[in-house]
Amino acid sequence: MNFLTVVGHINVDIVLDIEQIPSFGSEEIRAIDTRLGGTGANIAKFAAALGTPVNLISRISRKFPEDLLYSLKRDNLRLSLEIGDEDGPICYIADAKDNQIAYMYQGPMNNPGKEYEIDSKYCHFATSNPDWILKLMRKSKSIKVLDPGQEIKYRWKKEKLNEALRMADLVMLNEQEFNYLSSFTKIDPEKTIVTLSGKGAIFRDELIPTEHVPKASSLGAGDMFRAGFYSALYRGKGTRDSIACANKVTSFYLSNGMNTSIGYEWNKSC
Repeated sequence: MNFLTVVGHINVDIVLDIEQIPSFGSEEIRAIDTRLGGTGANIAKFAAALGTPVNLISRISRKFPEDLLYSLKRDNLRLSLEIGDEDGPICYIADAKDNQIAYMYQGPMNNPGKEYEIDSKYCHFATSNPDWILKLMRKSKSIKVLDPGQEIKYRWKKEKLNEALRMADLVMLNEQEFNYLSSFTKIDPEKTIVTLSGKGAIFRDELIPTEHVPKASSLGAGDMFRAGFYSALYRGKGTRDSIACANKVTSFYLSNGMNTSIGYEWNKSC
């Protein structure tokens, strides 16, 4: 049995390197990079690289570039893919290091997928079709973790978010998502982790600090945090210690990228 199942996007990410998000007018693009992305892909790929058995459930186009999927074909990672005729998913990201703005073409993720018997210890519900998430949450016997991410406002209706919150055993949010959600519903601090960018994360009203990494792109940092969190849980650590480990491996990732020594650093730190 897998320790972790992730339900979420596998994207073609088209990343535009820019100096800053413009408040008006236009901004020069310094470089363009096309890469594998998506919350589902990143969390599963990073967790597998840290030695955690994980299954990734997602929906992609039959025209999705095969070379981008290659990095998901590794030990500890099992793919459950549904194939659609639409293009995508594709995410266009303007990356200004510590600030990004994204434009998402959902493609196959516009529609909910099949039902699955999810029997892993944890199931992480990342960005995906909300109706699909609710359907899977109702059926899942795993420890259910809700992480609606950047789609929390434009894809999720408030009543559906409240239903998902009631079913969730743990909720992961960044500060903006927390502020939005708490504006119309009560959030239980006993089961909520709120990440605060370079400051760390709050759990049960305690700030668990992290090392700030200046001048680094924060793109993918939240996904690495989640991967590190589950990898620490897999090694038997409690929730608070797993957050501390996730902070450490995320700081290393921001400083060094996903290089070959990240596994060594992980084992040394956690």
